Amino acid sequence: MAVVDFEVGSGMGYRKVREPEGLTSFKEVPIIDLSDIDSPDEDKQQALASKIYDACTQVGFFYIKNHGISKDSVSSIKEQAERFFKGLSLEQKLNLSREKSQFHLGYDPYRGSRKGGKKAHPYENIMFGREVKFDKEYRDVVDPKDDAKNQWPEEDELPGFKTSVGSYYEQMTTLSRKLAGIFALSLELDRHFFEEKLKKPGSLLSLNYYAARTEDKPDTTASILAHTDHELFTILLQSDAINALEVVNSEGVWVPAKPIPDTFVVNIGDALSIWTNNVFLSTLHRATNSSNVERYSIPFFFGPDYDCVMETLPSCVSEAPPLIYKPVTQAEHYLSKMNTAYGASTLVTA
Repeated sequence: MAVVDFEVGSGMGYRKVREPEGLTSFKEVPIIDLSDIDSPDEDKQQALASKIYDACTQVGFFYIKNHGISKDSVSSIKEQAERFFKGLSLEQKLNLSREKSQFHLGYDPYRGSRKGGKKAHPYENIMFGREVKFDKEYRDVVDPKDDAKNQWPEEDELPGFKTSVGSYYEQMTTLSRKLAGIFALSLELDRHFFEEKLKKPGSLLSLNYYAARTEDKPDTTASILAHTDHELFTILLQSDAINALEVVNSEGVWVPAKPIPDTFVVNIGDALSIWTNNVFLSTLHRATNSSNVERYSIPFFFGPDYDCVMETLPSCVSEAPPLIYKPVTQAEHYLSKMNTAYGASTLVTA
């Protein structure tokens, strides 16, 4: 198998990374039907877990269908993204600046070039963390003191925005816990292995907007450079019919993950690679858009509790591969990755 090196962008410049040894020369991203994710039939559960295992060890990406998220919910979160990016002035959005947040929560504007030590940012986005009011499984048992310090637009600026976004966040959290159970089965663990580590998960919802190219925004179709995600896994809602996401295989070929109606794209993140010693692949991916049509993307990043110590599973360690990672808490892991990508906040008020 070919081993491929790539240059990856970060807040500290460019660095060389190497794809995990398990990566294969896949030609497409597999589609997995989640119809049996709640089945009481253990054989059906194991069959689903087997498909998940193959996708996680060979590609690191897969589509999910019959996932239980309604079309109305998908339409609603897309509508809320459009309301935020087009309904608020730049001044209103900058009042929610990510620079005010130690945990990088809030709004990041379009930047057409590197300014003030910050890298170019060819899109707008706003990021929200977990609040227990958006978690029906643990709403009555987890203390709100651990809620993310989110920055929300005022209700009179965007009526109903927080409620609608929170509803989608809650549905993504429920789906993510179900997926975590299937991941555990696929690793021949008890299905409930991750449960105690996901009571107040380090999850993030990002609303991303790429404007159509104009004279004052000449590079909105530019790539998001090759990167991996930080958490356990990501559930991505793509723009309809606009090809952007690409995933690299072992031959260095960028394989498109085109939007498919009624699906999400799931990809493994660095945290799950730590737990599995790279048995599950946190695969490099990028976003390109040559269509010059505006688009949205809405990723949900799902990680363990911030105080959870992530330690490689003994079953994933042998002479080949030997132990790769040292134990680390999710908070340490997240802040290290985000501070490298964006720089530590110098103005912390939230």
